[in-house]
Amino acid sequence: ACAMLTAKSKYILESLNPGIGFEVGDVIRLPFTVDLQHKNIFKNINSSFSAHESHSEPSVEFRRPGPSPWRHAQDWAQLAVDRAEGTPLPDYVEVLDPEPDTDHVSFALGVALGRFGKDGAGIRDPSTVDGDSALPGGICFLDGTLDTDAHDDSLGQPQTLFLREVWAERGARIAADTDLRSWLRTKFFTEVHKGMYENRPIHWPLSSTNKTFVAWVNIHRMNADTLRLLRAEHLEPAKKRLDGELADLIVAKDSASKKTAKDAEKRYAQVFKAKEELQQFIDDVSACAERGPPPSDAACRVRDVDARYDPDLDDGVMVNSAAVWPLLEPQWKDPKKWWKELSSAAGKKDYDWSHLAMRYWPRRVDDKCQVDPSLGVAHGCFWRYHPARAWAWELRLQDEIGADFRIEEKPYRGGVVVDDSGDVGHRQRFIADHAAEAVAAVEKEALRRVRKHKKPQAAITVLEPGLWSALPEACWALELRVMEKQGAECLLHAPDEAAARAQFVANNPGEVARRAQVLAALQPLSLGLDADDADASEDAEDDDDSEADA
Repeated sequence: ACAMLTAKSKYILESLNPGIGFEVGDVIRLPFTVDLQHKNIFKNINSSFSAHESHSEPSVEFRRPGPSPWRHAQDWAQLAVDRAEGTPLPDYVEVLDPEPDTDHVSFALGVALGRFGKDGAGIRDPSTVDGDSALPGGICFLDGTLDTDAHDDSLGQPQTLFLREVWAERGARIAADTDLRSWLRTKFFTEVHKGMYENRPIHWPLSSTNKTFVAWVNIHRMNADTLRLLRAEHLEPAKKRLDGELADLIVAKDSASKKTAKDAEKRYAQVFKAKEELQQFIDDVSACAERGPPPSDAACRVRDVDARYDPDLDDGVMVNSAAVWPLLEPQWKDPKKWWKELSSAAGKKDYDWSHLAMRYWPRRVDDKCQVDPSLGVAHGCFWRYHPARAWAWELRLQDEIGADFRIEEKPYRGGVVVDDSGDVGHRQRFIADHAAEAVAAVEKEALRRVRKHKKPQAAITVLEPGLWSALPEACWALELRVMEKQGAECLLHAPDEAAARAQFVANNPGEVARRAQVLAALQPLSLGLDADDADASEDAEDDDDSEADA
C-alpha cells in the first residue's frame, strides 16, 4: 500500500500524523479515489514482491539468491497510480536487478551450516539437519595457518564442496587476490553478513584475537554442546597439529644447512605465535562454555554464578551473543556492550526477561519475578509467586483458547529455589489454602464471559476439584449471584461438584427453596449486567489487559 501512495498522499499523511509512523486511523482520514485498475496494479506489485522475498536471504520466504524485480515494480506502480484519470495503465515490463556475487557465497555458507537447503527448499528445520548435508554441529572451522589448498579444517570436508564450487565460480569477482579461507575469516562478516542482517546476524564468527582461527556457527543450530564440540573437534586437533609442526621445526633449526635453519627459525616464530593465539582462543571458549564470560570492563557487574552456556532462541541475537562476547569481539564489538547492559539491567536496557539473565544472575532475576508477574511468566514461576493471578488467567484463557487449557510450568529451578512442584502443586495449594479467593475469581470470570459474549452463561466449569468440597456454601451463593445478574440459571461444574452439591442440598432445604424462588423470579437482561457491574467488570478487564500487555 505504501508503494502505491502518491507523493501528495504521503504529504497529507505526514500532515495528519507528524510522528515516525502511520496509524490505521490516519489512513482512514486520507482522501482517496478508487482506481478501477487497482487489482492489476496490486497483482504486479504482489508477484514482484514475492519474487524479491524469495531471493532475499533475511526473509522467511527465502529460497535461493536471484535477481529482483522489486525496485522497478515500485517505480512502475507509482507511475500507475499517478497517471491521469481515464488513461490506461502503463505497460509493465519486468526489469531485474542482478544480485551480487556475495549473495551466492553467503547462501553456500548457509547450506554448509545447515541453515538452507541447497535445492532451494528454503529455511531448514534444525532438528532435521544431518551430518551428510551439513557440517556437524553447524560449525565451519577455518584455520588460517594452513596453506590455501590444505584440507585439515572444515573446507576439506565434503559438506563444504558446494561452498568451494561457488567460490571457484564467483570468488575472483569478489576478491581477486584472496582465497576463500582468508575471505571468510576476515572479510565476510563485516563486508556482507552483518549488514545483510542489520546487525542481528544469524551466522556468528567465533574468532581468535587476530582472526587466525575462526569458527562460523549458525545460531539456529547452537546448543549447550556447541562450544564444547568446537573445542574438542576443532581447536584441540589444530593445537596438536601446531605442536607437531613446532617439534619438527626445532629439529630443522639445527640443520647443517644455514638456509634451512634460517627458514625454520622464521617459521617457528610464526607457528609459535599462532599457537599462543590458539591457546588463548581455547581458554576463552572454555570459559564461555563452562562458566560464562568475564566482565566487559570495571563497571560491568560480575556474574552471580558460573553457568554453562546454553543459548535460547527466544532470547534473540543480542542476548545470546552477549554471553560469548570475548569470542565475537575480534569481528563484532556490540556483544561486549550488550553484556554490560545485561549485567546492569537498568532502565530500558533491562533484559531480565531473558533466560540467559536468569542463568547468570538468578538471585537478581528471581527477586524481580516475585514482584513482576510478567517476569514470572517468562521464567516459569508465575504459579509459584503469583498463584491468584495465574488462577484468574487460566480461567479466562479456558474461555478464549479452549476449555481444557492450563497454564503449565515445569518445576522451577531459578534463583535459590531447590524444591518446586510446578504448576500442578501450586494450583492445588492455592485452591486448598485460598479457596474463597479462588471462588471469587470464578465469579468474576463468569460475569466477564456474560459481558463478553452478551448472553447468559448456563455453566462455568473448573477443571480442578476442591472448591465445592471446601466451600459448598460459597459455590452455591456464587451461582445465585450470577443467576440474578444475568437473568438465567448458571451452574458451577467441577470434579467434586456432584457429591458436594448433593450433600449441601440434603443439609440445606431452606437454600433449595430460596433458589427455586430466585429461578421463578428471574428476568432476562439485555447484557446480563447492570450498569455498576458492567463498569466494574470493564475496569477489571482493563486491568487484566494491562497485565497481559506487560
